[in-house]
Amino acid sequence: MIYKSYLSRLCFLSIFSSFPAVVFAVDNIDQQREQSVADIRVGKVDQGFNQLQVLLAQHPENQKLIADYTLLRYANATFSSTDVAYLAQISPATFPDYGKVSVIKALRDLKQYDQALQWAQKFYQQDQSEQWLIWQGVLLAESGQKDQAKQKLANLNLQSLGADYLSQLAYAYRLLDMPAESLNAAKYALEKQPNADTQEQYVLALLQNSDFATAQNYIQANGLNSSKPVLQHLLKMNEFSQHIQQGIQASKNAFDMKRGATAFEPLDRVLAEMRAYEDSLPADEASKRKFYYEYIYALNARNASKQALVQVEKTGQTAKEMPAYVRHALADSYLKLRQPEKAEPLYQSLFAEKNYADYNVYAGLYYSLIEQEKFKQANQLIDTMDKQLPTFVYSNAKGVDKAPHDDRTEFIALKGLNFAYRNEHEKAERYFNDLAAKAPGNIGYQNNLALIQRWREKPEQSQHTLAQQNSLEPISQGTQINRMQNFQALSQIQAWRELNQYMVSHVGDDTGVKQSKKELDDRNRASIQHQSTFAKSESDDPRVQNRLKGSREQENWTRINSPWFYDNYRLFADHSNRWSKYESGKLKDQRIGMGLEWASDRKAASALFSQSTDGDRFGVQLDWSHWLNDHWNYALGYDSQADIPLQSLAQDHEGQAYRFALNWQQNESRKAGASYQLTDIDDGNLRQELSGYFKQQFQQSPHHISAATLRGYYGKNDSVDVPYFNPEHSYSAEVTLEHDWMTWRDYERHFNQHFAATIGTFGQKGYSSRPIYNLYYQHDWQLSRTWKLNYGIGWGSHPYDGKDEDRSYAVVGFEGRF
Repeated sequence: MIYKSYLSRLCFLSIFSSFPAVVFAVDNIDQQREQSVADIRVGKVDQGFNQLQVLLAQHPENQKLIADYTLLRYANATFSSTDVAYLAQISPATFPDYGKVSVIKALRDLKQYDQALQWAQKFYQQDQSEQWLIWQGVLLAESGQKDQAKQKLANLNLQSLGADYLSQLAYAYRLLDMPAESLNAAKYALEKQPNADTQEQYVLALLQNSDFATAQNYIQANGLNSSKPVLQHLLKMNEFSQHIQQGIQASKNAFDMKRGATAFEPLDRVLAEMRAYEDSLPADEASKRKFYYEYIYALNARNASKQALVQVEKTGQTAKEMPAYVRHALADSYLKLRQPEKAEPLYQSLFAEKNYADYNVYAGLYYSLIEQEKFKQANQLIDTMDKQLPTFVYSNAKGVDKAPHDDRTEFIALKGLNFAYRNEHEKAERYFNDLAAKAPGNIGYQNNLALIQRWREKPEQSQHTLAQQNSLEPISQGTQINRMQNFQALSQIQAWRELNQYMVSHVGDDTGVKQSKKELDDRNRASIQHQSTFAKSESDDPRVQNRLKGSREQENWTRINSPWFYDNYRLFADHSNRWSKYESGKLKDQRIGMGLEWASDRKAASALFSQSTDGDRFGVQLDWSHWLNDHWNYALGYDSQADIPLQSLAQDHEGQAYRFALNWQQNESRKAGASYQLTDIDDGNLRQELSGYFKQQFQQSPHHISAATLRGYYGKNDSVDVPYFNPEHSYSAEVTLEHDWMTWRDYERHFNQHFAATIGTFGQKGYSSRPIYNLYYQHDWQLSRTWKLNYGIGWGSHPYDGKDEDRSYAVVGFEGRF
């Protein structure tokens, strides 16, 4: 008992005697803290923060230390993610009020919205102040959680809030796209305390409500154009933004109403104002960037793609650092300027933006892949679009049924075009035929069907498809472009020219219209065509070669065409040369001539008047061809100086030829034809030749097309003694497999490799049938839109009079416009 009493007294005395030491320790921490704060305030920033960090390491739970450190770090813009650890020791019940807002702001600047929201909720639970609800609303709005933000701000009593928090509330409402509520809160704030912040929020709220006139008057009346010049800039930017949107919508409406000639006038006015304003931009980079963002967006909408890209450097940023809508505009501009490799990554970046990617983004990415020949990725993207794009749009109105979403409608059309881009034209036509049958009133599907029909070499059927829209007004732009291109395919030049002139004046920026205009202008330019063949032949029996075309041969043909005049006529100069080497020497036939060609409405006629360079063999060559419809064509020809064998020409003989041909095609993949030629040679020989063919494509893909052709021939000659190969009867049957590999393509330019292999049989009277072989390999270069080049080599074996002749040959040709 004594022991216990003593021990109790000792403990009491010990505790009592320790109070001065504790008080001294606390006072010492406060003194060091206050000294650190003072150092920071006089500019000894590093020293002061180092001292505070040492104190926090020793006393991590000291609330004043945490509050001062956080407040000062935020005020000096040095609060970093490593400082967040200090906040874990905050006790809401004892944490100083002056440090609470700095905690929220510091975490907010670090984009750590979840932690900031947690502390705002804890502070609210501690003191029930509505300012923390406002902070939570701001944080939720800034982090994109708009529905939750609206709930937090739903039941606030605006009358009880101070001006600062009313201004903050106005800001939150602006983020939540609640312009009326934002303006209401801003007015309350302004009434309670007119200061720079409340005035700024009031002007910003007016701008969001598109009340530019009131905003302009308020800025001028209160001198804000000098004290707050950024507000004047924001006013201009909001005006520009609204006028840009109005200009874009006006252009769409104008095109729909066939007022394309004036469609861009509103947008052009905005762009002119922006160009004038550019010289008076504020000095700060943020304001400049916002201006150029809008400028780029507007220029792209105006199809001024080159100008849009020029503005990128002025922002001081790379394209990927810009907001989504600007990246989208730049991607579109790159695509229009045929730079798909730059457009693709920008389109790809838009998929990282929440709820941004719509059909236009997907379609832009799709075409950027197609134009880079990335057909596999493009096809995979079609599958992705089918899964990701919405199918229906729903209405909140009672009794209103769901309707197809515009994105889905656009995608359905693109899916069919994807078949065509992959050279699967049959699938594409069947696809759009089915769509047109299910939705006969859908103009877009009808236009796409007409497009595919023309690509399948059926322009008359394409016109018939478009004719179903004759009763509809206004006529859509797509329909007009289709008709224009059909007129071109049908050789209806006057109609093509007239509609092209109209389209250029109304939708001159459309790529199809531009291309058609170039091709129409090409008719005003002279052109040239050339083809040459060089061959070497070998046979075990030299007599065979002497009766054919010798051991070496050469054929050249060149034609220079004048520009078309009166739409349907052009003159041309023609040069042809045949040359062969025989044991007895060289023989040749060279002719030059002038001619006139007429072409209109799928009919063509020409007359060539030529003269031999080695004699007076004047001749006339007449040709006529006519497409009766999309499937049948016939041709007639007469030549008073036919290409008879050179051996006969050397003996001063001449010949006349008459030709008739009938051709049929189902479409571009299936064709057939037959021709008959009678050549009357004045050496007593009447040569008759009948030939036919059937060609069928059996494989199509983006870069490969394969086809098989069956050919038959029957020839008959009079039994006369002549120095050239002249069997009384002969026939042949052969099959050719062809493959075209589009190896490289860059818009109009491309490189194609052509392979052909032929096997068959040939027979003639008096000899048994023997096999025919031929292999051929060719390069086709489209050097530009107007110039192309081809060259190839081949080898073949053909029997004549029971002996095989092996022939190696090379071909070269070109065509272009001057």
